[in-house]
Amino acid sequence: MNIKEVAKLAGVSVASVSRAFQIPPSPLISVRQRERILKICEELHYYPDINSRRMNCKRSNCITLLSRHISCEQTIGTSMRHFDHNFASITMGIQRVLADCGKSLQLMPVTDEFLRERRHLTMVRSKMTDGILFWGALQNETCVMELLNEDIPMLLLTTSVSGVSCPQVTADEYEGMRQVVRCVLKKGHRCIAILPSPEVGSSGEKRARAVRDELDAAGVTPCYIAPEAGFDYQCGWRMGRKILQEAPGVTCVIAPNDMAAWGCIAAFREKGVRVPEDISITGADGIFTPDTMRLTSFYLPSYEIGETGAGQLVQWIESGIQPELPEVLPTPLITGNSVCDLRDHQQ
Repeated sequence: MNIKEVAKLAGVSVASVSRAFQIPPSPLISVRQRERILKICEELHYYPDINSRRMNCKRSNCITLLSRHISCEQTIGTSMRHFDHNFASITMGIQRVLADCGKSLQLMPVTDEFLRERRHLTMVRSKMTDGILFWGALQNETCVMELLNEDIPMLLLTTSVSGVSCPQVTADEYEGMRQVVRCVLKKGHRCIAILPSPEVGSSGEKRARAVRDELDAAGVTPCYIAPEAGFDYQCGWRMGRKILQEAPGVTCVIAPNDMAAWGCIAAFREKGVRVPEDISITGADGIFTPDTMRLTSFYLPSYEIGETGAGQLVQWIESGIQPELPEVLPTPLITGNSVCDLRDHQQ
């Protein structure tokens, strides 16, 4: 069964059969006619050859999400797995938009092997994808410039790359972390320990700079800076143990994200140290956890970044007009119950 035979049985043109399968629906055929054609195709078990359709329209109808993973270790069963809540959220946001316009999503992790074998260039030159969303690019990500030179629509998500002019959708992580530090200072904390953010990406750099700037503005010098920077649970757990051993007078810990904060909390609980009664802690990202404690944090709008980025990229591909970005989404403060108000004890 081919498209000409279907058109003959339906009493319509070949073009009408082709239009019936378009997503979103083509305005060139009526809803009633489209439903009738699709019903006949369903009865005949007919569907257009996807490869032929791609050749005819000169598009793959596929969007690629490149990602640099910042690993967050999590115990599942008896083994450790790497899970990143922000990556999951951003992917869901992208997929929601692409599903509405009939495009598929291809996931490709950017590893050293991937770059060494030049797979990013092979992907573009072989027309495997119509556009690229790049999540978590490092500040010195040379492949971004190589991809831009291929003249393919590409947006950066969450992080930016030094010296590269490229549309991007990010969040105001600098302001989000400043709000968290202000909250800590407002509640009377001055003996503060810092779990540093890794600064290989712009996201970590903004968070680390916000902590330094806000403490400097308040004239506060950290009592302790952990020797290891990391976003994952295990790093938080290791540094939490070090804080208890090396900085017993600390009243509050400022962690780079929620996962590291929860690792730190686990280390405290193992030693019978209560949060926030004995020591306070903050996070960042606003990840929901099924615990009576809610971290004082800020909300990173990863789902919204995915939605916005995918929408802008699809519009760019369809119209040929590059979006006027960057777009920076807000990061509202989450006032949890993980920071004790020292002013209550001073009264």
